[in-house]
Amino acid sequence: REILVNSIKLTETLALFARFINKAVHQYNGNDNRDQDKSSWPAERCRRSLMWVKLSNSGDPLKLLVPSYSWKTICGWSNYSGFLLDYLLNNLIDKVTSQKIIERAMGYRGTKSVTGLNKPTSQTKSVTVKAQRVDGSWCIKPAVNKKLMHLRYTLMGFERGYQTRIPSNQINIRRLTTIHIPHNQMNPWFLTGFSDAEGSFSILVQHNIKYNTNWRIKAVFAIGLHKKDTAILEKIQTMLGVGNIHKHGKDSVQFRVDSIKELQIILDHFDKYPLMSAKIADYILFKKAFNIIKAGEHLNKEGLLKIIGIKASLNLGLSPNLKESFPNFVLVSRPEYSFKEIIHPEWVAGFISGDGSFNIKTSSSISSKLSSRVQLRFGVGLNLRDKELIQGLVVFFNLEQGKHIHTTSDSVHLEISKFTDIVNIIIPFFDKYPIQGIKSLDFSDFKKVASIMENKGHLTLNGYNNIVSIKEGMNKNRL
Repeated sequence: REILVNSIKLTETLALFARFINKAVHQYNGNDNRDQDKSSWPAERCRRSLMWVKLSNSGDPLKLLVPSYSWKTICGWSNYSGFLLDYLLNNLIDKVTSQKIIERAMGYRGTKSVTGLNKPTSQTKSVTVKAQRVDGSWCIKPAVNKKLMHLRYTLMGFERGYQTRIPSNQINIRRLTTIHIPHNQMNPWFLTGFSDAEGSFSILVQHNIKYNTNWRIKAVFAIGLHKKDTAILEKIQTMLGVGNIHKHGKDSVQFRVDSIKELQIILDHFDKYPLMSAKIADYILFKKAFNIIKAGEHLNKEGLLKIIGIKASLNLGLSPNLKESFPNFVLVSRPEYSFKEIIHPEWVAGFISGDGSFNIKTSSSISSKLSSRVQLRFGVGLNLRDKELIQGLVVFFNLEQGKHIHTTSDSVHLEISKFTDIVNIIIPFFDKYPIQGIKSLDFSDFKKVASIMENKGHLTLNGYNNIVSIKEGMNKNRL
């Protein structure tokens, strides 16, 4: 307490001393500054400088000055108690002494000031900074044949940059903002739908003699796309706050999460917003393996064999090399998949953004005046194990049963080509729940052709040629 009282007294004494010197120097300058408005004197500084004016509370003492070593409570104090000696030695220079002080005890916090670099011009943009108003903003600077009063820079940006010697560098380099709100943040159900289409859950097993078992185990969640769709991966990364994006092949990129801490966030998401395709069986197996790894059991032989048994049922199973290395593993049964229903439209938007397609078909037609025919086609193709999901999409869009699903020996396809279904159901739905990624451009072109057809433009030569031109720039032909 005694230290606190002494600190306050010292601060008040220094403030009084500073006001005395300011007044003396002002008188020394005489008529040079007498007719000049004190509130508009610029700070004449060397190198890159900030335009500044006298602070309204210049001369007020600091409220509190106590030692503090907490990084978050560090603020700046611009009084330089030794400038009288510099004045006597005729060697005045600007100096800033930074003291540690409790931020909540500081007055005049939270204001914002607009400054300009050097003299503002039409090309110079103003910069908004967070101001800390403190005592001692006036100082004397030597000039040719005389000494001029000028204002010392008394601003700090954010406390994280307090160690920067030249405060203006904080403004030039840093983007002074407290929060960045992502534009058009992704809906969590959209992410689940997109992951049902493009995501993968895998367990990597690599031979490595550095481990006690001679095998390195790593759980990985990944989404791989063409490099044109990097933006959607960046949006996923921003939403989840985890993972890395890296080049994965010549023309592809991959969003990847493989650390235990970050994978827990992935699992929390899919537990809350569950997958709806047959991929949920892979997720259940992946989660079992993850829990073994998280508990550290994979570092012993018994836990390693459990991982191998799970991997054997995951995705494509074991490689020939792993089968040879682990002949005695016990296969873990793959969970049975049973589709229930589509419970959220954003899931559909995400799933179609990954696995859907929007196509324009042109063909010859005897009945047409131009001997040509135009047809819009919306479709989804999946593995045969997801036949129930395809049927669920038919129900979700309230389409006529039995006319839109086609199957082969190993695949199932949903195809909608009836024009009224396209313009009354499909297009309005995706207008409300937008496609994301590069496929959104295909949907946009798809809509353009639908509009031309609604106006009978496809029956004219110019309209038909326009449709052909649009078609040639869609999907794989898009640059």
